[in-house]
Amino acid sequence: MILDKQTILMMVGPDMCGKTNIIAELSNRTGIKPFKASSEHRAFLGSQKSFLNDLLYADPRVCDFIKQMGVSVLFDRAFPCEYAYSKHFGRKTDIRMLKRVDEMYADLGTKIVVCTRNSFEGIQDDLDAEIDEWALKKISSHYMDFLSWTKCKSMILYVDDENLDREIEEILKFINE
Repeated sequence: MILDKQTILMMVGPDMCGKTNIIAELSNRTGIKPFKASSEHRAFLGSQKSFLNDLLYADPRVCDFIKQMGVSVLFDRAFPCEYAYSKHFGRKTDIRMLKRVDEMYADLGTKIVVCTRNSFEGIQDDLDAEIDEWALKKISSHYMDFLSWTKCKSMILYVDDENLDREIEEILKFINE
């Protein structure tokens, strides 16, 4: 299923919600290429300073590229993650710039899917053992806070049942609204 209009979709949410698997299947069904920063894991496990630099310098440039080129893209994580994770870890960020980038993406018609769970019981991050079920629940709450101010059209996708077909159908319906 190739869409006939430019599509910019961001798949965000706490770890262990299947974002990467969902994006891969969505790419298979739509023909839209996914993008996941190859430096993400190294940056997360390191000083995490690069996330703020990405927000300040890379994100505006990427928006400009998308606008000028008219390309479609499926983002596996994006600026909403900077908001949620910087809040959770008490890491320095730039709220004014987050809102500016949000407006830039909203002007492009970007849609955001926040993946989450009703229960994170027994779930722990595969990269950082300190991100346990309590932390994942708290991170999820930061994404809900993000939804209160974003100007991008957004939806919440509950993934507790891990039903990939249902998840893809809900996302495709959202994209085509």
